[in-house]
Amino acid sequence: MSEKENFYKSVYKIAVPVTLQSLLMALLNLTDQLMVGQLGDVAIASVGMSTKIYGIIAVVLAGLSTGVSIYAAQFWGNKDSKSVSQVLGLGLIVGFAFSFLFSAAVFIDSPLFLSMFTTDANVIDNGYIFLQIMSIGFVPVMLTMMYSAILRSTGHAKWPMYVSLIAVVLNIILNYVLIYGNFGAPALGLKGAAIATLISRVIECLLIIGAVYRYRLPGAVGLKNLFIIPKPLIRKFFGTTYPLLLTELIWVLGETAYAIIYSRMGTMEMTAMTITFPLQGLCIGLLSGLASAAGVLVGNRLGANETDIALDHAKKFIRLGIIISLIVGVIIAAGSRLYVSAFNISEDAKQMSIYIVIVFAGFLWAKVSNMIIAGGILNSGGDSKFVFSMESTATWLIGVPSGLLLSYVWKQPVYLVYLVISLEEVVRFGFGYARIYSRKWMRNLVNDLAEKAM
Repeated sequence: MSEKENFYKSVYKIAVPVTLQSLLMALLNLTDQLMVGQLGDVAIASVGMSTKIYGIIAVVLAGLSTGVSIYAAQFWGNKDSKSVSQVLGLGLIVGFAFSFLFSAAVFIDSPLFLSMFTTDANVIDNGYIFLQIMSIGFVPVMLTMMYSAILRSTGHAKWPMYVSLIAVVLNIILNYVLIYGNFGAPALGLKGAAIATLISRVIECLLIIGAVYRYRLPGAVGLKNLFIIPKPLIRKFFGTTYPLLLTELIWVLGETAYAIIYSRMGTMEMTAMTITFPLQGLCIGLLSGLASAAGVLVGNRLGANETDIALDHAKKFIRLGIIISLIVGVIIAAGSRLYVSAFNISEDAKQMSIYIVIVFAGFLWAKVSNMIIAGGILNSGGDSKFVFSMESTATWLIGVPSGLLLSYVWKQPVYLVYLVISLEEVVRFGFGYARIYSRKWMRNLVNDLAEKAM
């Protein structure tokens, strides 16, 4: 098999399962919203506020799992399975410490956390039980994320996909039974939704860990080999990972700032933006597998000291991402009116939404390219400090200031504000693309660690 054929076979092997898993999780969230939506406004708001609180830990765990993925991919490329298990152990220690403490704090005083996001007494009174039950699942979520990161980084991406499929189906069934009291079960309403989600997350966690040990997948080692971690690995891991956490934080703060800008422009403007979010999430989810595959395959090559092949892979991923996203963008733009017509909103809001969808379609290639470049390629070489600088500069020196000026000072329509804000993606792409060709990101993070371990 030629190198080109092997490349595309590997992309398919990793990208497709990750994409399907992203779509499954989107389906899970959509199903939860639809089922809870039948319980009324307070229930919907309670779930929304709880999701914001869950987002705090999700951001931290996402940064941590990315750090685990970076080192696991390079160790795997260096044929060092022992160190793959050690970096998993390190991720589990840090992840458990944070998720357990956060879970305990939220469980003990859920109303306090809800009051950080809302002053509505009804939401706090009805939502705190939902959040309290959900908080018990933070540790299982962490375990699932860490083991999934290891499996994807070592070419076993199908297992997290299978497990997610089971979890989604289970959650839908449990929602139907526990929320509405079907099959003789008590109708628990919002509490039933929380219990269903908790059970699904626990089962998902047990299945992923069970699969690892049942089929002797990477990470299937005893506690002694899992948690005896060399100090050089600890120092290097945190040196790479803390900028990842900061990048995730910057992203969350940036998205919050944009949401504030759109919401302050008016109800119709916020409605127009909001109805495009599911479409945006679906498109990014469809192409997220390319970023994951890029991180794994490029990281494997860097770990094996095959820098020329790593650079060639990086270029192919960027080209592939641009081509696919341009095709998807044309389809989205062509179907924008059909998508917007599915919502029961005013004609003015519909027209505004169509413009926003078209702008999104026009910039999709840049969004996907940046996801591949920053989230996949640059991070695979441990270039997390550059990624943090690039992301924060584009968001806070270009995106947010231009959004504020256009909306509050110059009073421009929301689709124009969104267009100018999206220009930050093009700027970020320019910096990222230049960084790829500079080769400064191409570092073997594990070679010296392997030598010290010998």
